[in-house]
Amino acid sequence: MEKSLTRAASVTQSASSTWLAFTVIGLCGGLIGATATYLVLLPKLSVTPIAAGSLAKTAADPLAHLPPPELTAGQSPAQAERTLGNFYYDHQNWPAAIRSYQSAIKQGSDDADIRTDLGNAYRFSQRPDDALVQYQLAQQMNPAHEFSLFNQGGLYLEDLHQPQKAVTAWREYLRRFPTGQNTASAQQWLAQAESVLAESLAGPRANSTTPNKADLDKLLRLLPPSSQPK
Repeated sequence: MEKSLTRAASVTQSASSTWLAFTVIGLCGGLIGATATYLVLLPKLSVTPIAAGSLAKTAADPLAHLPPPELTAGQSPAQAERTLGNFYYDHQNWPAAIRSYQSAIKQGSDDADIRTDLGNAYRFSQRPDDALVQYQLAQQMNPAHEFSLFNQGGLYLEDLHQPQKAVTAWREYLRRFPTGQNTASAQQWLAQAESVLAESLAGPRANSTTPNKADLDKLLRLLPPSSQPK
């Protein structure tokens, strides 16, 4: 019996030793495998951290100059399109402004202000003929609308190259709006347009006095959209 017990104890001890050896080998193997995996992935894991500000800027860039959702909250479809048109106009996104203004007009939000703003967007999109149509429509809707008349002068002179019509437009502007918001500018451009016209009638110009188109465009771009949601 004693030998049996001793044998049993010996077998148990041997089994325990065997399992312990397997356990140690398994743990070592696991550690070796994990280490090898880490070393393989290390180049991929070693990425330079992105600063929070840089990450925010990267994420925001694709959405730059997009209107916030709350911009048109509570507005009718026509009002919302008009508001969007003004937003895109302010950000000089002329194609988007044109689409929104056209949509607003189709839905009934139509007056001299939005026609003038649409005309400006056309002009800055190199579509002067379409711009002129809108300015003229604005004048038909409201003859007391000064911007649509003032803008025709610059359009005729710089984009359509018709100085005589530019002179006529600015003279008419000064006659009808002697104390208008752009009276001083109209007087300046009128003088230059008259000089261009006189030289063109006299023959080739030795000294050009054509107004700077960039200055005139800058003046128009600084004008905010005339229309505001009501």
